[in-house]
Amino acid sequence: MIGPFTTEAVLAYGYAAGLLATAAGLDRLARHVAGRSERHRTGGFTYRPEHDAWVCPADQMLWPAGQDRHHRLYRARPSICNACPRKPGCTPSRHGREIVRALRPWPHSEAGRFHRGIALVLVVLAASLTLIEAVRHPAWPDLALAAAALAATAGTGWWLTGHLRATPAGFPGSFPGPGRKAANRDRYTKVWRSE
Repeated sequence: MIGPFTTEAVLAYGYAAGLLATAAGLDRLARHVAGRSERHRTGGFTYRPEHDAWVCPADQMLWPAGQDRHHRLYRARPSICNACPRKPGCTPSRHGREIVRALRPWPHSEAGRFHRGIALVLVVLAASLTLIEAVRHPAWPDLALAAAALAATAGTGWWLTGHLRATPAGFPGSFPGPGRKAANRDRYTKVWRSE
């Protein structure tokens, strides 16, 4: 006995809390790594959503050159890129600098869904452990710990599934609307394959 609680209940709920902390830590770490990877791929380049284009450090535009189901490819004009004095530090390609952007942001990417799924499995394990322990030790002091552990589990699960609730129907949207983008719609519909 640890105070009014049974030792087994305290250890089980402590383990459930550890699972929840691991789930939250795994999600934060995966999000951090994805952000670093994105910053590395697009280092020095700025995305302009109003034009759906990237601007390089030499103030040149990288326009959409194609896409597949998961990514959109942006490419600079080779004539501009090859004449740029910064080219040696930017790209070895004769065809111009390319940037590949995921159409679905974190956590909707494949890696994001994978890591979020692992974190949610840990939350389900914590909830299962808590419920089993509550059935095994239905005394009042232990049930108070079970209620706290279930509240923490529900809060963590709600936080980790927030992206599902916030995702609008049909995400990601279809191709760009009016203006310059509509005039060049055939450029956007060209299928780009990375194979």
